[in-house]
Amino acid sequence: MWIEGNYRRNLLDMHIADWNEEFLSKVNPQEYADALANAGVQAAMVKAMPHTGLCYYPTKVGRMHRGLKGRDFFGEVLAACHERGIKVIAYYSQVFDNYAYDKHPKWRTISADGKNHREFRRQDCFRNGRYGIVCPNNQEYRDYVRAHLVELNQMYDFEGIFLDMTFWPDVCYCPDCRERYLQETGLELPKKINWQDENFRRWQLCRERWMAEFAAFTTECIKDVHPDCTIEHQMSMVASSWIHACSEWISDQVDYTGGDYYGGFLQQSFINKYYKNITPNLPFVYHTSRCDPALEFHTTTKSREELLLHVITALFHNGAFLLVDAINPDGTIVPGVYHDLMKSIYQETSFYEQYVNGNLISDVNIWFATHSKFDPNETGISMTEKSFGPRYFMEAPVKLASILREKNIPFDVIGSKNLKDCHAKVLAVCHVSQILDEEMEELECYVRDGGSLYVSGPIGHARLAKLLGVKFTGVCQNPQTAESFTYMEPTEAGQEIFEGFSALSPLSVPMPQYEVELEELEYVEILASLTLPYTIPNTPDFAAIHSNPPGIHTRRPAVIEKNVGKGRIIYAAAPIEMSRPYMSRQAVGRIFDRLVGERSFESDAPKMVETLAWESCGDLFVALLNEQEEPPIVPVHDITITVPGHFVRAELLGEGQELTMLHTEKGCSVKLEKVDVYGVIRFKKGG
Repeated sequence: MWIEGNYRRNLLDMHIADWNEEFLSKVNPQEYADALANAGVQAAMVKAMPHTGLCYYPTKVGRMHRGLKGRDFFGEVLAACHERGIKVIAYYSQVFDNYAYDKHPKWRTISADGKNHREFRRQDCFRNGRYGIVCPNNQEYRDYVRAHLVELNQMYDFEGIFLDMTFWPDVCYCPDCRERYLQETGLELPKKINWQDENFRRWQLCRERWMAEFAAFTTECIKDVHPDCTIEHQMSMVASSWIHACSEWISDQVDYTGGDYYGGFLQQSFINKYYKNITPNLPFVYHTSRCDPALEFHTTTKSREELLLHVITALFHNGAFLLVDAINPDGTIVPGVYHDLMKSIYQETSFYEQYVNGNLISDVNIWFATHSKFDPNETGISMTEKSFGPRYFMEAPVKLASILREKNIPFDVIGSKNLKDCHAKVLAVCHVSQILDEEMEELECYVRDGGSLYVSGPIGHARLAKLLGVKFTGVCQNPQTAESFTYMEPTEAGQEIFEGFSALSPLSVPMPQYEVELEELEYVEILASLTLPYTIPNTPDFAAIHSNPPGIHTRRPAVIEKNVGKGRIIYAAAPIEMSRPYMSRQAVGRIFDRLVGERSFESDAPKMVETLAWESCGDLFVALLNEQEEPPIVPVHDITITVPGHFVRAELLGEGQELTMLHTEKGCSVKLEKVDVYGVIRFKKGG
């Protein structure tokens, strides 16, 4: 497959209108292809049809962009790139199609309040009036998409295609969605959110299945005509709200995973690990913008060290990097981005491409459950009042990743499809509100066979509650405290973990806790109990006017540890990994120290530096990524790495500098005197 070894990619972002004659009047495919070639780019993603729905090739299905005056921009760039040995990925926008939206009103999505998307004038979730959204459940729209994709693949011979926007930007109540749901379930589409209702949860899974089926449909449209064409669907929305119905199931319809992100380096590291594990083939591809921090800052370019860190982070996870560059409305580019900036970066990073393989050594696997993106508290409200934020679903596992990075505990991020193959010492299940039957089977096998499970917040399956030996208090499933600020009071058994906390000063939890009772006491230890404030927070009644100090010591379990089969589980009644205080983060870190035990390798890098390790070419590679979120990136000094086993030589890769190696009982240790943006050590086993 052409993607193997193809790590340097580029996209000209050009969703340009055509009401002004100046727009796209100066496009120069030869200049652009020369810039790509000079920068060392290996693959170019080229717009065939953007969100405007105005094609950049002579289409008979839709309408061509007027500014091109009949010129085949896509075909010219394709030919120019192929002449220079650059692979080409066609870009096609699904669901977001202004031309189709305007021409075919019946295809439009309809929101819960009866509006089409361009009727909104808000700034959240594409609702500013610019984006025309059509529904993939509309059969006429599907026929239109098929005709487009068949036409495109019959006219041109490109290596791959990127099918963008494989998600709904809002819940759709169009006639096609209503009819399909009624036929499948006999029910009307719900207008109120109720995550406690099994039918409501089934409806959301239905939406996710529909979107995955649409992805399968468009993939099939292409493969029927062009079987060797690689498929990439936009999967960035797996990290976003449940509203978008983008789940891991879409990865079954791609040849490799990919998507664009703008959330910083910790987010990139997290999502790179996830993509690496769910992709059918490597490399996956990580997209982000040249503009700082995102495309709306059209004229502002990220610093060299920021872009270098983006590229090298993707690469060390065995991922390709795709630079999203913003074309000017007249069709011109900024040549220095390619001839100077990206050329120097790719000249530096291409050296390391021969050594990566994506097989990271990890002690903890974080499960990213993309079909469980909801907050059970968001219940009983109108669909028009829903939140677009994925707070717990995304924040809990990413905050845990930051704690593990800080503690230098090697970790990886896996998807649902990877659960059956999980062999890490610890599997973290952070605020997963819904666990499917087959997933529960795999979790149970994992822990009974000797794995250690960390679970926080909701208990997403009845069998998990039974495995823990707990039941919920009250009358509803997964009930939480009425108090939105609570405490965890350490017991004698939990003193080591909750060092610095006590009955007088319990650990603060700035969120509700799930209320559970123990059904069995055998093999269970309570590490902390639930303590509540004197009064309900944010009410006129208070003990202290500025805070909600602890006053009600319930003795109900808040953190428990239980042996199960050959393994064990630690359960926390709230995702305390989300807590900001340093002491709280240390307590979470000590939970994982307890579960992990001896680590696969050791590092004393400071908290913003992530240490990765993998084996390749018979040797061990250890990479350090200085993941400071804001430039300038300050160098870090004097980092010691200790790896088990016997090695004959350690060198700083890229510079060829041999490092002094100390042999100890734990293995081999080296010290890096300085790390700027990144550093790679190669431990040689022989020769």
